[in-house]
Amino acid sequence: MSCIDPTINAISNAGSGKTKQSFAVNLLTGWNAGAFIAIGATLATISAIKVSAAWSNFIFAAVFPIGLIGIIFMGGADLFTGDCMITPLACYTRKSKMNEVFRNWFLALGGNLIGSICWAWIVAFSLIYGGSITAGAATKAIAVANGKVALVGQDFIGGFSVMVFKGIICNLLVNFAIYQATKSNENLMAKVFNIWFPIMAFVMVGSEHLIANMFFIPVGIFSGAPITWTQTFISNFLPVLLGNMIGGYVFMGLNYWFTTGSHDVNDPEGTVHSDAKRIGRAIKMLVPLIIGFVILALAYIIVPAGISMIMEIGITPTDGYARIDLMQPANLMLGNVMTTVIIPVVIIVYTILISIVLRIVFRKAVKLRK
Repeated sequence: MSCIDPTINAISNAGSGKTKQSFAVNLLTGWNAGAFIAIGATLATISAIKVSAAWSNFIFAAVFPIGLIGIIFMGGADLFTGDCMITPLACYTRKSKMNEVFRNWFLALGGNLIGSICWAWIVAFSLIYGGSITAGAATKAIAVANGKVALVGQDFIGGFSVMVFKGIICNLLVNFAIYQATKSNENLMAKVFNIWFPIMAFVMVGSEHLIANMFFIPVGIFSGAPITWTQTFISNFLPVLLGNMIGGYVFMGLNYWFTTGSHDVNDPEGTVHSDAKRIGRAIKMLVPLIIGFVILALAYIIVPAGISMIMEIGITPTDGYARIDLMQPANLMLGNVMTTVIIPVVIIVYTILISIVLRIVFRKAVKLRK
């Protein structure tokens, strides 16, 4: 009989399954999760403008959790921020190898980004945010997007650190929700409540969720926000990635594995690890976090930011960020082709290609080690 804590065991089993997915399945489940979170974000944006200003933020936060509830209940969705806890737990308990965790991270994050951008296009082209830049939901989308890049834009060092800590708060709460949902077993209503309130809390307190931002900022750009894709990647995605990884990996995954005994599948029943051994194991597990962040940051944020910067040369907010409006014959498709179509398409194609490359590289690296 395993001496692994039942909840840790259940989460690590789920994590092990995620690390064994094929390339296409993992990328698609990542897409699904990005779309689910974007659906919650869409509902939150529209709901917030239907009530008075005094209730706007509360309603925005209260309806947003439908995205994670959909991910947990529907299955077939792989959320990177949840994977910051789930798949490493499979590694801590020795049900998966770290290279498998990395491959899962690459495809989950890549799929989340693609799914989020695609849903942002769907929302923009559907005009459900309104037919003009001054429409209520479009104005809200622009304000949200501006707020998410402004802090780092005003003070890079200070703003960057603040965004990292906001990311930590957020993903601690996201994985708190996942942990509680797992403990709820088959009690569906308990799962709903245990997901709902931590997710509502992270939105209400103003913390930062990378995958949600992968929808909020692009849909803001498509709605007319004077934001570049370069700003999006560097001023928001980069610090939030770091914060989310720390929040999920360290504050939830390592924390609860440590406090429940630091056990793995090789430990016989009744095994008790000393504090010194637990601490040593935990410190050793910090190395993959650092390696994973460096690879993810370079491949999925720094390089796309560089590509975007090159493609954005000559585009300025005064002439390049018109509201997408299908109702105007003169703007049959969109306001600025480069900003709303070409750059996102290039980012998506690049994301798929780099995901393939990284998966191959890590597979070959493991074979060479053997």
